Amino acid sequence: MDFEREKPRKHKKKRNSAIIFLLFTTTLFAITLCIFFLFSYINQKNKTEEVILEIENIQAETKEGIFTQAQVDNFVEKTKKEFLDKLKSMVENGEGMLTILQNFYPDYVIASSDGNYYFFPISETMEKNNFDLDKFTYPVYNEETKEWEGTATYMAGTEKEAKKGIDVSTFQGNIDWNKVKNTGIEFAIIRLGFRGYESGKIVLDNQYKNNMIGSLNAGLDTGVYFFTEALNEQEAIEEAEFVIENLKEYKINMPVVIDVEESANTEKTRTKDLTADQRTKNVIAFCERIKEAGYDVMIYGNLKSFMIMMNIEELESYDKWFAYYRYPFHFPYKIKMWQYTAYERIDGIEGKTDVNLMFY
Repeated sequence: MDFEREKPRKHKKKRNSAIIFLLFTTTLFAITLCIFFLFSYINQKNKTEEVILEIENIQAETKEGIFTQAQVDNFVEKTKKEFLDKLKSMVENGEGMLTILQNFYPDYVIASSDGNYYFFPISETMEKNNFDLDKFTYPVYNEETKEWEGTATYMAGTEKEAKKGIDVSTFQGNIDWNKVKNTGIEFAIIRLGFRGYESGKIVLDNQYKNNMIGSLNAGLDTGVYFFTEALNEQEAIEEAEFVIENLKEYKINMPVVIDVEESANTEKTRTKDLTADQRTKNVIAFCERIKEAGYDVMIYGNLKSFMIMMNIEELESYDKWFAYYRYPFHFPYKIKMWQYTAYERIDGIEGKTDVNLMFY
């Protein structure tokens, strides 16, 4: 659009001056508003201030309060270049698409499924986490070994503000629990069992008893988890009863967790057509039965689990265990535990394992 106008005729001077002033004011407001929203999403306050200063300079230099086309074009080009430079930098640093999108849309929780991305406005009513991000340290990626090295911590100075623990199943094989304890691990969540994703049969984990005995004898705080494939509330209660029955001979001091994840074989899983509403009802039914039996309860999931597979607003009263393998940590809602990796090496366990921080 050409913002320059031809000279007004004498008898229309006042009227055209008013129109010019109105156009100038409207244009300035529109550009300022666009810039505000663009840079609030980019989350760079200093950049916003620079752009506002540039607008003021343009305004001061412009005769009769009219922007020239060249000035508008220069401004648009500069803004576009800053955006593309930021995007290029993130891509070159190996940031994934979710991380990039989250950077540009900080007012949303973004989750992906089947190659699509879903944007959920952050709820104003749900309780938020109060983490001080400066207290986190994260594993570091080694370009030579292509592995993440080190561990995550949440500390204020020398004071720990989170316990470090593992979650294990039959896939970790035979574990030397005393060695695990000596590494500084403070708790363990043991897989008790699962429901077959195709058969629907409830199965006890092959290493459940060995892991329970080993963890408790080593003096670790211990809890259990169950991988659900319930189709309805009745099946969810059936899963809870199975957990309760197999906990009778053990005294645990950590929660019973319902594991809500997408199955490995998404085409054959019996729950592939389950709605978020029904899955949420199933999770609530499981949790309430576990609570009735006198145990603490927790829900495990990742971004897809909490934002797409379930209705997170309906689960606010339950503690959450959140799996998120990107750094820095980013999730707005209150969680009790963060599974920050599936690839850490712990003495006493062959291969890699899941490691978590549990916040006091």
